[in-house]
Amino acid sequence: MRPRLFIIDPSRFHPEGQGVEQILLEWPGTSRIFRPGLVPGDGPGPATGYEADGVVLMGSASSVYDEDHWIAPLAGWLGPLLRGEPRIPLLGLCFGHQLIAHLAGGRVGFVAPDRSKIVGVEETGMKGGRLLPGEHTLQVVVSHCEEVKEAPPGYVVTARRPNAPIDGLEHRDLPIFSFQFHPEAREEFAEQAGIDVHRIDDRLRADSGRVLAAFRRHVCAER
Repeated sequence: MRPRLFIIDPSRFHPEGQGVEQILLEWPGTSRIFRPGLVPGDGPGPATGYEADGVVLMGSASSVYDEDHWIAPLAGWLGPLLRGEPRIPLLGLCFGHQLIAHLAGGRVGFVAPDRSKIVGVEETGMKGGRLLPGEHTLQVVVSHCEEVKEAPPGYVVTARRPNAPIDGLEHRDLPIFSFQFHPEAREEFAEQAGIDVHRIDDRLRADSGRVLAAFRRHVCAER
């Protein structure tokens, strides 16, 4: 059977179509897209089960502390994955990174006391992870006012940048990976975030694309 990927896009205002396209670039199997923030009830739950070979949880304007109608059901569905029951590769991006850390026992908080947002293109340093072994300096898109302040037990920090000391996390044993930055972000995301679209250059495409490609390979290898 061909591998199946669940993509959860918890956007509140508009779907991240181009971002989903980047996640699915060269994906060799099938996929199912959930948009619980835009379509009430459109989220993974008991009816969908865990019939996936990999899961990607994307970004959102919501906070992990908000009481949006879809957050609690999503958190409940993620619980078994975070325990490895079942063992399915999981990739969290921005809000996904924060929600994974929050549910696993870490701490999420505002980047700055004035709750200002970090938006732009920055460099992150990756080191010590299984997803991309070795050391790498990647150019990535960032857009967030909250961040992971304390890593949860059982996780290691795999990416750092000056504005985000915990820019990447990875479970020590389970195939769970997360990043504060947006490797899926391209021109549409840049326009909506107020980033100069010319910053989405060949290097950024190549650097951020490596992260997504590595996860796709990992999902196929875990089957």
